[in-house]
Amino acid sequence: MINNQYYEMILRFTLFSDFFMYPVFSRSKPAITLLARILTGKPDLVVKRWGMEVKKGLPFFRHVRYDLFVEDMEGNLYNFEIENGRRALGQRALFNLSVLVSHMVKPNEPFRALNESWVVFLTRKDFLKQNEPFYTYEWFDRKWKRILHTKAHIRFVNGEYRGDDAIGKLMHDFHCTNPDDMFYDELREAVSYFKKEPEGVNAMCEIMREFERKSKNEGRAQEREAIMRKLYAKGMDCPTIAEVTGQTVSKVETFFKKQSLNYKG
Repeated sequence: MINNQYYEMILRFTLFSDFFMYPVFSRSKPAITLLARILTGKPDLVVKRWGMEVKKGLPFFRHVRYDLFVEDMEGNLYNFEIENGRRALGQRALFNLSVLVSHMVKPNEPFRALNESWVVFLTRKDFLKQNEPFYTYEWFDRKWKRILHTKAHIRFVNGEYRGDDAIGKLMHDFHCTNPDDMFYDELREAVSYFKKEPEGVNAMCEIMREFERKSKNEGRAQEREAIMRKLYAKGMDCPTIAEVTGQTVSKVETFFKKQSLNYKG
């Protein structure tokens, strides 16, 4: 059943809305292919597999969660991020690229087996305020003016750019609330499913219901944890805290151990 409140929100969503972008690209290979081809300038790119919110990393080190992860038929890897802020963009792009590259060579394979790797941030605002469609970074020797060929690329796409070219039209479509106003059929079809088709709208409403349930549960959990910390700080023991907060003693003890507090069992 369609929830009118949710539906009003759905109508206002754009592809720069993370919450909306995930389901749209999850179900549409044509939209993913269009996006990858335009953002990399590779018109013949063929998508082999892709995933949303893909978690990658190495043991004992911080993991990264990619908004969109793509592998093409040649084994090249791509990470596309939808970015609405400007916080630590350079550091994050480098970290995402490092993790991406770390998964490209298997044990005992030569380094020449490395394929291309791309990290592309679609930023809502102009990253450098130069009105360019995108800004691409390579490894460059300042003195000798030579590029170090690593097959690795970092690119920031200007979401405010509106040139009469492929990227300009793509950024226009990313800001559209009405799919009928979009240039690209692939995006229009993918977005229309969740905004106009009853099955898609219902699916989107259910996603929003689940998100709301999780948010409420997380809010209650955070409130309960704050109470547990206060009670513990006042010297209350774990069995009493468990009784007050409705938890098992085991859960309370595990919580304090994970908090790295001066827990004494």
